[in-house]
Amino acid sequence: MKKSRLLIVLLLMLVAASGYAQESYREAVKEYLSVLGPADEMKSALYEMNETFFVPSSNVDYDMLTERYFKEVFNDQLIDMFEPMMKERNVTEADLRTLNEMLATPKFQTFIAHQNEWLEKLSQISDECISKLNDGEEPKNIQVNKDIDADYAAKFQKMWKESGKEEASIGLYDKLSLDENTEEFAKIGKYKTWLADNFGTIALNAAYGTLTLEDFDLGMKLYTNESYRKATDTSDMNVFSVVGPTAEIIINYLDWMESQGAQPSEKFLALKVLMQSMNFKP
Repeated sequence: MKKSRLLIVLLLMLVAASGYAQESYREAVKEYLSVLGPADEMKSALYEMNETFFVPSSNVDYDMLTERYFKEVFNDQLIDMFEPMMKERNVTEADLRTLNEMLATPKFQTFIAHQNEWLEKLSQISDECISKLNDGEEPKNIQVNKDIDADYAAKFQKMWKESGKEEASIGLYDKLSLDENTEEFAKIGKYKTWLADNFGTIALNAAYGTLTLEDFDLGMKLYTNESYRKATDTSDMNVFSVVGPTAEIIINYLDWMESQGAQPSEKFLALKVLMQSMNFKP
């Protein structure tokens, strides 16, 4: 009897420990996302969406609702998306703790703020060129900003190579499964060729005035860290696997806002019809 009771106690302890381990891992993911600080950028994007997808109303304070969403819902949704992603990449809790300790320091928090600003500028320039391609224009090759000195450019290139961002971004387009005879395939191919020729220059120009020489040193330290490489590995991702989870968060946000009294606009209703036609289920 004592042995069986002891066995039951041990099993209960193992179950409890397993549950704690899962919760502990989730907390590590939560902290990792917090120190990276993507929430502020997402919040700004959702504020802008309010103007497009909801009808102005004197009875509903949309900004207040968005703040509530971020306090009550957003973090859990983001963690739900990232936790399985991290596990699939074999990112351990120890990896996350290592990164959290590093990234939480003041110097790395400054670097992250600069990096986010840089990536935003990089994205804006790339989007402008995509728009030109969609309109049938031929975007010109980007020239290096003449104000950038050789030492700055050389140090940037070292960090840029270690970051792997160029290979990761262009590699997403290699995984698209499109009919080679379609116009869309031709556009994607043209953009990819242009991107391969210009992405590094765009990144350098966007970095100038945003990233400092000290940032390059910190970037090298971060991008060569094995735990960071595992956490940011995109080898198993394609454009659709990136768009899908992002779209899910957006749709969940819009549905939550509507459930709290926000009045959907015609564009929101049209978006829901489109999602239903694509069998999209958040």
